[in-house]
Amino acid sequence: MSVVVAVSVGLMIGVAAHPVAPVDVAWNTGSGTAQMRKGLPNPPGWYQAAVGPRSTERVLYLTFDDGPSPHTPRLLRILRKHDVHATFFVTGGAATSNPWLVRTINRQGHAIGNHTWNHPRLTQFSTERVRSELVRTRKAVGPAIAQCMRPPDWMVNERVARTSIAAGFQPVLWTAHIEDWAPHSLAWTVKRLRSDTRPGAVILMHYTHSQTVDAVQRMLPQWVKQGYRFAPVPVCD
Repeated sequence: MSVVVAVSVGLMIGVAAHPVAPVDVAWNTGSGTAQMRKGLPNPPGWYQAAVGPRSTERVLYLTFDDGPSPHTPRLLRILRKHDVHATFFVTGGAATSNPWLVRTINRQGHAIGNHTWNHPRLTQFSTERVRSELVRTRKAVGPAIAQCMRPPDWMVNERVARTSIAAGFQPVLWTAHIEDWAPHSLAWTVKRLRSDTRPGAVILMHYTHSQTVDAVQRMLPQWVKQGYRFAPVPVCD
């Protein structure tokens, strides 16, 4: 079942002159996220999820955060070998340091989303800083950047969401997070990917870690054999 893909904030979008007090809402579903949700408030009424239709279609949305990194070229080769298109959420700082990798990601048909300039927890900063993080990254990536962003460390609230959308970027979350920000064995990472595999899954990974790339290489033939196809997140494509 396709679950949470993006965060929508009403029909009339505008950044308030006096932002409301932040309410940190990490809001997603799927394995690997239960501990993130503990103690968090329920989403307010104005904060709605764009929920995909129930479907048995075997499609996976592979998403990669925090790069480009030294591991990106190998990941791109692996994806290209299996004709897989994914979504890469890049930081502006890394994109500036690796412009050729950004061009390669785009040339191979992947979507490029905004992951801010240097990965701050946006809810802890001013509206001006939030906008600056997104706008600077857009300038660094250029016209290849899609109209979507992923908030670092899943920190998004009304003010951040409104500011992002006003800047031209739809916040995107996930249905499964394999928690690969910490070092794990290849076997552990593969097991997490297997458990998170279901039709319509939006899987968050980090392409800054070698074990993640190894796990994707291990899983892709299995996913293909199971009849899955792959696509960029729809709002980023």
